[in-house]
Amino acid sequence: MGAAEHSSVDDRDLNLRQVIDSAPALIHTARPDGYLDFFNRTWLDFVGQPLKSLLGWKWTSWIHPEDVESFVQKWRESLATGERFEGAARVRRADGEYRWMLHHKLALRARDGEILKWHGSSIDIENRKRTEEQLRRTAQELQKSEFYLAEAQRLGHIGNWVFDPAVGFDYWSRELFRIHGLDPAAGVPGFGKYLTLVHPQDREFMALLMEQMTHEFSGFDVTKRVVRPAGEVRYIRCVGTPILDNGTMKSIGVGIDVTEHELLTQELRRREAYLAEAQRLSHTGSFGWRPGYEEHIWSDETYCIFEYDPATKVTLDMIVERVHPEDRNFVLETVERASTSGGAIDYEYRLLFPDDRVKYVHVLARPLGTDSDDLEFAGAVIDITEAKRAEEKIRLNERELRTIIEIMPAYMGTALPDGTVDFLSPSWFDYSGQTREEATGWGWAGVLHPDDADRVLANWQAGLASGKPVEQEFRCRRADGTYHWFLNRSLPLRDDEGRIVKWYGILFDVNSLKEAEHALQTREHQLVGIIETIPSMLWSLWPTGEPAHLSKRFLEYFGAPFEEFANRGWMSLIHSDDREETLKVFVRALETGELFSVINRLRRADGEYRWHHTMGEPLRDPDGKIIQWYGLTVDIDERKRAEDHLRDTRIKFSRASKIATVAELSASIAHELNQPLTAVLGNAQAAKRWLTANPPDLTETNASIDRILRDIRSADETMQRIRALFRSEPYEKSDESVLDIIRESLRFIQEDPSKREVQIDWSIEGSLPSICVDRIQTQQVFINLISNAIEATDGSVNTAKILLRAFVTQEHEVIVQVIDNGTGLEDTEKIFDAFMTTKEKGMGIGLAVSRSIVEAHGGRLWAENNLDGGATFNVALPASSKREVR
Repeated sequence: MGAAEHSSVDDRDLNLRQVIDSAPALIHTARPDGYLDFFNRTWLDFVGQPLKSLLGWKWTSWIHPEDVESFVQKWRESLATGERFEGAARVRRADGEYRWMLHHKLALRARDGEILKWHGSSIDIENRKRTEEQLRRTAQELQKSEFYLAEAQRLGHIGNWVFDPAVGFDYWSRELFRIHGLDPAAGVPGFGKYLTLVHPQDREFMALLMEQMTHEFSGFDVTKRVVRPAGEVRYIRCVGTPILDNGTMKSIGVGIDVTEHELLTQELRRREAYLAEAQRLSHTGSFGWRPGYEEHIWSDETYCIFEYDPATKVTLDMIVERVHPEDRNFVLETVERASTSGGAIDYEYRLLFPDDRVKYVHVLARPLGTDSDDLEFAGAVIDITEAKRAEEKIRLNERELRTIIEIMPAYMGTALPDGTVDFLSPSWFDYSGQTREEATGWGWAGVLHPDDADRVLANWQAGLASGKPVEQEFRCRRADGTYHWFLNRSLPLRDDEGRIVKWYGILFDVNSLKEAEHALQTREHQLVGIIETIPSMLWSLWPTGEPAHLSKRFLEYFGAPFEEFANRGWMSLIHSDDREETLKVFVRALETGELFSVINRLRRADGEYRWHHTMGEPLRDPDGKIIQWYGLTVDIDERKRAEDHLRDTRIKFSRASKIATVAELSASIAHELNQPLTAVLGNAQAAKRWLTANPPDLTETNASIDRILRDIRSADETMQRIRALFRSEPYEKSDESVLDIIRESLRFIQEDPSKREVQIDWSIEGSLPSICVDRIQTQQVFINLISNAIEATDGSVNTAKILLRAFVTQEHEVIVQVIDNGTGLEDTEKIFDAFMTTKEKGMGIGLAVSRSIVEAHGGRLWAENNLDGGATFNVALPASSKREVR
């Protein structure tokens, strides 16, 4: 190379060095073996050292000790492989500060690839490093914050979400997925999917809320229920607020799982309700009180007890105002003492209300804490009004019971479960002469009769052992030394578990009863002796019909023991022909409680049946309930035989009198026809006289002939009625006037010359209704009664007088009375029997037939004697009613 060329190269090298030295980068070169042989001026100025201090491997002294080993190791690896070197290390600056530098080294190779040189540069990356470190720390903080947030959300059961009106939910946190029981991998649920998770009862409400979120962009705070896919129901509190995100309105919020809180709240409310109900039922209110702050916290029941409105803020003055004036000072002193000393409160007082009602309350309170400067009480107020009234009633009952015990004609006592007597009524000490100390315990046994003591004490011990009531009789010595009989009853009182806690006993002085019982037994013995002498069989039955007592004569007659008569065994002793009727009468009597009487044949011990008459009558208690049947069975066999003999005699007599009866009936019929025939005869004689007169009186003759025809028809009708009587044919009835029938009857009677002279008077009271009768038959009745009345006056010292009286009763009966002043009647009932007569020539069938006719018309016929002499025959016939009577 020439000098000019060499000079040119040197100039280029110089220029290049100047460029390199002026570059802001730290430039260096190295040999192929790694020996650094050049550092530009920027490098030297940075470290503040000359070139010689850095050549070779001396540069490592300015590398941070923590970075040297790894940096050199990496540099040697590049030297070995020839690959590009890039590494960061801290280099000490001239002022001693280490700054991060990024080092690059690149191999310069010959055409054959041999490394000729390494060129390197170092760039100050301290600010970048610091930024990276800050970013790293920020990332760590962010990661930590995210972890803390996620953990906080997990622990607090809080998930967050973002809602975009355009797309729906834009973001759900992992905790929100967990709260809803969803897998985050499935993605955020859409609007429809989300609503399916909401509880059916809350779904409509949430759909409306989400609709509002897309339009109104307002905040909200609601609680809803969701149903997880597994069916579990959770309560979620949703809180949301609108935000502006890059110009888009969105909603951001949280979903808080408040299930446990909600359930606890519900449980708390339930318990509060239970407590309030328990307070209401027990009339117990609770309260809190801070004496220094005039602060009173009352439960609803406390307000109820004091009868203040729960909305009222209670003050001490209001409380004192309710206190009864007589208790007010006591209450104020108690409150003052408690607020000063901090001691417990336990007292009772009365409340007086404006309407003068009084309540009794019991107040209990305990201080909370020990700080006297901040004293607070918690307590209860109990309405004990009913309890106080009950106590007063108990005291009254005790006084009444004590009074009753003292005035009772009996002695009371109580004993402990072991039998030790701990109480005796004062009257016992008066009777026995013992003191209370002497009688209590077991001292009462000292007054027992020596013959009774062992038995009484043994029975008492047995009762104590078994726990069963004890009842016994024994004698006790009176203060004057005499013994009286007593009836003792002792009963145990048990607690809820059945344990005996007390024995209660009563002693009745039954000495008079014992004496009466002895006298009664004596009288009973005497009565039994008397009964056994009665020539009849006596017996008694229980209300069921079972035998209670059978007399000795009864058992001897049948020759059977008492037991054979049980269960109606006596039925086999009754004659088979009489058994059914006897049982019917017996059962009816038991069912109705009526007296019974039956005649039957009973088999005697020797097998002979004899007639007996059995009569039974019930014995009743004051309420009318049957307690026993008493009866008598009388042997009437001889009477029965006599009655049978009499009946046979009557049959024979009846047969003998039938022939005479036919003749009597014929005479009676002739008697009935005699009246109309006599009238015919009289009228015929009159007609004959009128015809023989000169000149003949044809008018009177014609009238007599008309009367003859009328009487003949009457006789014919009488015959028809007599024939109908024997044939039992129905009567021909029609509405008739009572007065017309009586007038017609009188006309027939007065045509008999022997009866015209008798005075017959009338007495008609008011208007008489018509009667529905057979006219001819009714005429026959009145003709018979009036004729009998006229005949009854024969032989009387008084002037014969007949009164016919007619009137109507309230029962719508027409009464016709035939009253005479004759001799009267010996028997007012037997005269109506057939063939019974008081006349010498009478047959005795007129009144019998008359009664039959009247009764066939639904009426009545009876007779009665007059107080002033004579007799009255009464005919009662119902007012008109159309019917056919046989």
